[in-house]
Amino acid sequence: MPSFRFEAARGPVILGSFQLKHVFQAAMSMPAAGVVMAFIIGYSIHASWMYDYYWGCRTVYLPSVSRLLNLPLERILWNLLSLSSVPLQLFVVLRQYFLTFSTSNKLQFLRIGLVISSVFQSLFLTLLATVGERESGDFHVAFFSGFAVSTIFNYSAFTILMRFTARDENPKYGRRRVTVLLGLMITLPTIFIAFILHNVFCVQGAYEAFAVFEYLTIILIYVFHVSNFYLFSDPSHKILICQRNGKTSAVRI
Repeated sequence: MPSFRFEAARGPVILGSFQLKHVFQAAMSMPAAGVVMAFIIGYSIHASWMYDYYWGCRTVYLPSVSRLLNLPLERILWNLLSLSSVPLQLFVVLRQYFLTFSTSNKLQFLRIGLVISSVFQSLFLTLLATVGERESGDFHVAFFSGFAVSTIFNYSAFTILMRFTARDENPKYGRRRVTVLLGLMITLPTIFIAFILHNVFCVQGAYEAFAVFEYLTIILIYVFHVSNFYLFSDPSHKILICQRNGKTSAVRI
């Protein structure tokens, strides 16, 4: 009769794996789905709140994204999806960090800045999702400012790092990043200017401009991510869930 002998594994035990591209897709699509679903609900149920409503100092005629995501029902889906995507951002930034390896001290410093700015991006996105204009308009503006600054720094750092570390990359990808960055450097300041013109000086049409440039900013952010999808699309890049000495960890390969 055969006998079996069980011994403790000497190396890590692989519990499962999933492709990095699926993580990237989920991290990018979940907040986008939250915004789209908020718009669908808003225009289906709360159409009267979307146009011709009083805001601040006068009647305005176009809903901003920040207003829409602050409505009671709409914000539930947005909060659920956007906050659920935050942990997945860790794997995205790890991939960016490994991609931009360099022995240059200056570039190493920039890589650290890339990671820190990603953390602040996720932090401010979380705060924007949980603290809307309903709770505190001042804090909401402050959190949006933090998100804008960390986003610009993060995208700039990644663009510079890829320029000097990914020498075999097709130049068209670098040009796309620069184009999106230039667009964000126009839309983000315009948002703040339009916001001040409406809230301080009550300029006609300023709030509508604020809303339009919010839409454009969100589109540009997603264009930046989509243009980098090829970096995550290799099916051989996986996240392994391993167990070693009773401890479970995730390892990228």
